[in-house]
Amino acid sequence: MQLKDQAAIVTGGASGLGAATARRLAAQGARVAVCDLNAKLAESVAAEIGGIALVCDVADAAAAEAAVAEPQGAWPGARWLVNCAGIGVAKRVIGPRGPMALPISTRGSRSI
Repeated sequence: MQLKDQAAIVTGGASGLGAATARRLAAQGARVAVCDLNAKLAESVAAEIGGIALVCDVADAAAAEAAVAEPQGAWPGARWLVNCAGIGVAKRVIGPRGPMALPISTRGSRSI
C-alpha cells in the first residue's frame, strides 16, 4: 500500500491509538489531518507530524461533515479516514434505510 502524498483524516488522533495511527501514516508519507475534541493535543500531534489539526465531535453529524470537508481544500482528494474516536455501540452502522442516526443513545455502552 502506497501512502506517500495520500491525504488521511484520523479521528481521535490527539491521543492513544489515534495519535499512534496518525504518526504511523505520516511516517509512511501520508498528509494527516488530526481530528479530535481536544484542540491543544490535536495541534501538538499535528505539529509533530507536519499535519493539520481539526476540532470535531464525531457524535455531531454536522460537525463531522464539516471536519471531513475542511482538509479537502488544502489537500484535494483525501482518500483515507481512520476512526479512532467515540464510543462503541452494538448497532448496525448502515442498513437498507441508510446510515444509523447520530446522536444515538449510548446508555449501557462503554467507552473505547
